[in-house]
Amino acid sequence: MTDGMVGAIRGLFRGRGGRDGELVRVDAEITAFGEALAAHPFVPDHQAHAPGLLADYQRALDAYEQAKRDFTGDRTLRDAADVLRALDAGRHALACVDAALDGRPRPHRLPLCFFDPRHGRAAEEVRWAPAGGAARTIAVCAADAVRLGEGRPPIESGLREPEPPVTAPRRRSRTAAPAPPDAPSGDAYATWPAHTGERARWESRGRKGVQLRRADPREPALLVVHLERAEGSWVELTEPRGDGPDRQPLTHATRLTRAVVPVPADGRDTIHLEMNTDKGWRVWLHPADAIPLLDGELASAGSYVVRHPGGREPLRITQHDGSAFSLHALRPDHRPGALLGEGAGAFTTEAVTPRKPCLLYVRSRGSWTLTPTGSPKRR
Repeated sequence: MTDGMVGAIRGLFRGRGGRDGELVRVDAEITAFGEALAAHPFVPDHQAHAPGLLADYQRALDAYEQAKRDFTGDRTLRDAADVLRALDAGRHALACVDAALDGRPRPHRLPLCFFDPRHGRAAEEVRWAPAGGAARTIAVCAADAVRLGEGRPPIESGLREPEPPVTAPRRRSRTAAPAPPDAPSGDAYATWPAHTGERARWESRGRKGVQLRRADPREPALLVVHLERAEGSWVELTEPRGDGPDRQPLTHATRLTRAVVPVPADGRDTIHLEMNTDKGWRVWLHPADAIPLLDGELASAGSYVVRHPGGREPLRITQHDGSAFSLHALRPDHRPGALLGEGAGAFTTEAVTPRKPCLLYVRSRGSWTLTPTGSPKRR
């Protein structure tokens, strides 16, 4: 790394006000990661030919900048949760650089514990419901998995405090909004999870171009769109100016107000949308660790993505109305893979899930139900 870059990064260590207690350690983690970047032997000018190296290195630098920005003004551990997750993303990016330099495969990244990033890596996925809320599948550390399995609350850390009641949406608000009246009961995509990145979510009203930032441009994403009103409204997934005329309509010519859409990795760090509506809307990139698990009958409407733990499990597919329907297993890059079942209008058919864990992608404009009808076979 050049002397100028080293000086620039070290200069960023200064200017953060002092913190007491736990936040001092968070500040120290930011500094330690900045020092790791400053001391890293990678020289971009000398190895620009290496595939993916520059993207991973830039991702590490961006994560450091994000952690510093997020830490500004933090006064509690709850405030600093996004800082710890940004640092985790940066460490993974730097580990990818090291792997590429050594000729090793990119390391797999496990999420941090849902309840507190300080608990470290998640070890297990469990079902959990906040007080008065719907159950969801979350990734937790081993200690919290044991506690929840015994009917006890997670380790008390003060990080995830009860959230205040949500008020009516305001223009350009960045806070979570209540589910729309037509959202299915217990809908895992009713609103964005608490740990969704600030730049990965947006809420406003009226016609607008929107840009959401991916956590990693080399990883696929899951896009969720909510419209206040379907009539006279539609959303398009677009390419940045100069990159082509491609436009993918997400909600056009449908009565549905929600869309859940997998977006394959394309190397870009942003996703562009055109909101065409006079009413309110909200959009976000749904965190991978908050994708719901199919652990019983699932009833919903429109497009949907659900996690399957693996095992060849018989499913009964029922579409109650609408036009074309298809159920795919998503590939690791979030492109539709094996077709598991399809139909049109009101119909019922049978399908079998893949042996390996995967994401299942429902394409539909109507209401439907997925019903497991037997035990999964792991072989």
